Amino acid sequence: MPLDLTDPRELAAVAAAFDLGRPVGGARPLPNGGNPSVSRLLTTERGSWLVKTEHLVVGEWQLRRAERVHRLQSAALAAGVTMPQPVEPPAPAVGYWHRHADADLVRVTEWLDGDDLRSGPGGTADAVAWVGSTLARIARLDIEADDEAVPTLQTMPDWHSWVTEAEAGGHDVARPAGALLPAVEEATALILAAERDGPRRLLAHGDTSRANVLRTPAGYALIDWDGGNGVVPWWEAVSVAFRFATPFNGPAAEADAGVVRPLLDAYLAGGGPGGAADATAFAGMLRDQLAVTAWSLWLALGHRRATAEQRAFGLRMVTAAEREMPRTLRSLDRWTALLT
Repeated sequence: MPLDLTDPRELAAVAAAFDLGRPVGGARPLPNGGNPSVSRLLTTERGSWLVKTEHLVVGEWQLRRAERVHRLQSAALAAGVTMPQPVEPPAPAVGYWHRHADADLVRVTEWLDGDDLRSGPGGTADAVAWVGSTLARIARLDIEADDEAVPTLQTMPDWHSWVTEAEAGGHDVARPAGALLPAVEEATALILAAERDGPRRLLAHGDTSRANVLRTPAGYALIDWDGGNGVVPWWEAVSVAFRFATPFNGPAAEADAGVVRPLLDAYLAGGGPGGAADATAFAGMLRDQLAVTAWSLWLALGHRRATAEQRAFGLRMVTAAEREMPRTLRSLDRWTALLT
């Protein structure tokens, strides 16, 4: 059975396993950008904690990802990147995760009081500069990414098969997914051309967005490291710069001159590796957009044991991608002017 943090007994067991002290009340679910929440705020007699669970599917690839994220996050902590402090998990553990009852994964971090940048202006000069310099600091860790750390670029036969599945099953997602196929094909071609020479990839946070930058009384902090993956650092910086004007890393991007250039300037000034100032610089952003759209399509189709709530979220995201991705592709030539 999946771990149920609404059950006081299971909540107390998790608190005891991580030595957090006795729970005071229940654990409050936290908002997750319209996606069903996997995180809860737990208050105990010793403090407040963020408890996160993973139970859609726990396979070997997820365990290897947890180990990879641990390697990146622990190095970033040692380098002084500001983030909530992870709580070391009890055995059996993988990375910062505890294997609960030999099934679900659960991890705990200290709670930081503050607001993410969705609740206010994300383009303030100090926030943008902090993000750019933090991306550079993570890139300077210079942790090589193996092939498995790079998110899979789905093939066009994959996309066509999902659309066929949606149509055959009478799913509402069939129409927007089918309409999206020409943009997916164009984006995939650009990515493959940009990657032809095998650019060097490093481990990075992988989901730096207004939703994951916290404004606290002590300054800014980067939260939610579980999306850590292999990126081309310059492409990652460009992706963050153009998506930071949006609330979170969904299918949308915006050329906000008050964000893009200052963020990239701070990144380069901080020693982040640069790159070409042409359409290939957007290969990472397009990869990110395709990855979130593919994942959303899987959810909308009911893959990975998706709940009704998750399926509805997936449909909303694919519908947004149908609108946003063609607009992004039409804008690339104009957006390159902001890269220099």
